[in-house]
Amino acid sequence: MTDAETPDAESDDVTPPGDLSSDVVYSLLADKRRRYTLHYLKQRREEVPVREIAEQVAAWENGKSVDEITSQERKRVYIALYQSHLPTLDKEGVVEYDADRGVVSLSASMTDREIYLEVVPKGNVPWSFYYIGLVVADSVVLALAWLDVYPFDMLPDIAWAAVILTTFAASAFLQTYQSRRMRFGDEGPPPELH
Repeated sequence: MTDAETPDAESDDVTPPGDLSSDVVYSLLADKRRRYTLHYLKQRREEVPVREIAEQVAAWENGKSVDEITSQERKRVYIALYQSHLPTLDKEGVVEYDADRGVVSLSASMTDREIYLEVVPKGNVPWSFYYIGLVVADSVVLALAWLDVYPFDMLPDIAWAAVILTTFAASAFLQTYQSRRMRFGDEGPPPELH
């Protein structure tokens, strides 16, 4: 047996116990009902009956309040959670699911873990592209001011530096505000429904 084959050999592909790999997280979050379930559990931060989760998930899916959902809408979600989604989340160590008692809670490792979902509405630009564009635009402005091209020569270079700093500061504050709305467990509906 070589070093690579021994059980004690460390590998980059091994995920420490209680820690989820990115692939597992993306796989778990690929399903809307799992995202909604995690969002609700992070809001509640306690043991929650499966029936209650099913009601809230059904309400979010159908754009209704919990009082407005039909028994069929609730039942459809309940069965999917009970048979598929909750066992999967439990197996991966994300939740603690007691099927006999019909209750679910976030696992200890997930309680304080922050989960974000960057929702980019159709027609909008992801923040990474936005910042690339901002750097390009601000670089052009700075170059034109440095070369004393009219009308950029009308303000001193320090004023243009202040303009550039202001654009980055305003962008950072806006992104911080928007990303806070994209966090699982915040008040209100899941991030993608904002």
